[in-house]
Amino acid sequence: MEALIDLFTSFSGLLSLAIIAFVCLMAAYFIRLAFRKMDEEEHKLGAVKRVHQGTHQHA
Repeated sequence: MEALIDLFTSFSGLLSLAIIAFVCLMAAYFIRLAFRKMDEEEHKLGAVKRVHQGTHQHA
């Protein structure tokens, strides 16, 4: 219990909380970024597959 009091009241404890929060937010940002990039690649590959399928059907 004393550790929690130190975490929320001392300067080093508050600094630790700030760093933990920053790292969590940064992780969420990078996860979101990765999912967006995967979706973009999926849409690009889907468009390329549709183009190739369309050219093979006409040939």
